[in-house]
Amino acid sequence: MVKKPDIKTRKKLRIAICFFYLLQILMCTFPFIHGQRIGTQELTSASPFYMVYILFGIMGEMDAGSLTFCITCIALILIPVVGFFFCALDKERNLKNIVSILCCFTGVFLIMFTIPTAYMSLGAVVAVLLYIIIMFLTTVSMVMRLSKDDVE
Repeated sequence: MVKKPDIKTRKKLRIAICFFYLLQILMCTFPFIHGQRIGTQELTSASPFYMVYILFGIMGEMDAGSLTFCITCIALILIPVVGFFFCALDKERNLKNIVSILCCFTGVFLIMFTIPTAYMSLGAVVAVLLYIIIMFLTTVSMVMRLSKDDVE
């Protein structure tokens, strides 16, 4: 890939994308899914970090339907981490933009197709909105990198 040094505007966009990825990692602590326990009237909610704790046996018991969601939660935590490190460490190539777009598509796909819409909580909705913002900023950054005019 062609290496181009960052100009001010592209640097600001890269920092903004990194900031939104950090917010995305923070959103993994908010509840993504809510529901009712089987056989009781108790309402529960679960965040991706909580589900990973359950998977490793640190907190509580896991029922049969939670295993698939626990594995998905590991991916929901790893996707923004990978996107953040690519955007933070790759300063001269367009690879960060490609990886960021793939991370955004994968994150939205996992959230929309593993959590039923009726059980989505605040964390999942805000995470999807953040992924859309990140995708928009990444597209702007990619177009700026591919354009010939490097005006500050």
